[in-house]
Amino acid sequence: MFEYLSERESVEIELLKRIFRGILDETDIKIYMFLRENGKISDSEIARRLGISVTTVRRRRKRLEEKGLLQIVGLLLLKAADIQYADVLVKFRQGVRVEEINEFINTAVNNPRIYEVTVYIGGEYDVLLRFFESNLERLKYHIEKFVRSSDIIEHYTINTAIGSPKAWYKVFKIKIGNNP
Repeated sequence: MFEYLSERESVEIELLKRIFRGILDETDIKIYMFLRENGKISDSEIARRLGISVTTVRRRRKRLEEKGLLQIVGLLLLKAADIQYADVLVKFRQGVRVEEINEFINTAVNNPRIYEVTVYIGGEYDVLLRFFESNLERLKYHIEKFVRSSDIIEHYTINTAIGSPKAWYKVFKIKIGNNP
């Protein structure tokens, strides 16, 4: 990455510079991109690849973390583990009180089978819930159990995922023994 910039990387950097104008500069974006690719990469390795000092990389990374713009996290890659997952789009009934919606969202956030909750404004649906489970039968069971336990839902749609090629999806190279 960045030994030479691919067209895709150049386009992405320019897009992020435009979107984050005044917040992130090109160096910040490149630091983010290295960390996105490998969250364990050292500041010294990033500095080497960018041709800048380790102190500069460390200072910029810490500033981004302190501002809450960058957080290095661990992800379980569901596809790599052959775990089943689905997006559930939820529409609330008309006239539901804000307190009931907040309670529903809090329950979803605290459900260990739900790994993402996105709240929408306007549109056909109000909330996206992303569930995961070991197999499709258990996945469907737990989705149905969760949504049927709430009387504020007007309707919902389940979209079982078969992959997520841009978010959280990595191709793994498995090395067995001494074979390359």
